[in-house]
Amino acid sequence: MAEASGGERAWVWYGGQPSVDFVNTRRRRHAEPVEYLTEPADLAAWFAAADLAPARSGRARRAAGPDDALFARALDLREAVDSGIRAAVDGTAIPDTALDTLNAWLADTPSPRLHRDGPDVVLRGPADTDPALHALHALAADAAQLLGSPDRARLRVCPGPNCGGRFVDRSPSGRRRWCSMAVCGNRAKAAKHRETARD
Repeated sequence: MAEASGGERAWVWYGGQPSVDFVNTRRRRHAEPVEYLTEPADLAAWFAAADLAPARSGRARRAAGPDDALFARALDLREAVDSGIRAAVDGTAIPDTALDTLNAWLADTPSPRLHRDGPDVVLRGPADTDPALHALHALAADAAQLLGSPDRARLRVCPGPNCGGRFVDRSPSGRRRWCSMAVCGNRAKAAKHRETARD
């Protein structure tokens, strides 16, 4: 769950929701931030890794991926979601700018339609939706569902000194502290052990 050797992107999936994992493409926000989305190709790679890139058909098949303008909009969406997460963690209201950004994405989301599939019908989005745009609409809807539900109270920020990862605490007790016990939790236990041994 850290950067792989050779500078490869190593995505993290401890967020508990796709929109929270999307926010975690920028890590260590409270220290020296590490940005994993530096160009449109990174965004396309994350969509593929997150299984958010639908099968391409029609016009979408010819699309090369997100362009610079959509990439900039994607980063704005990600930061709006993070503003909502931080507001939930701090117990404050979501900033109006973040709410406006999320609502703009929701208003722009194409409505799903019923399509014939032999004798049955299936519900899916418009066939010509650009895969990157489709993925971003799905992320906006996921974030809206999370921030507008009681699950908002389960949002957390990992207190690890070099982390700050965002996640949804789905533990039965609601007392999960670390993004990952195997990483930040173990580091904290080791640091506490060293401190105790020094005393």
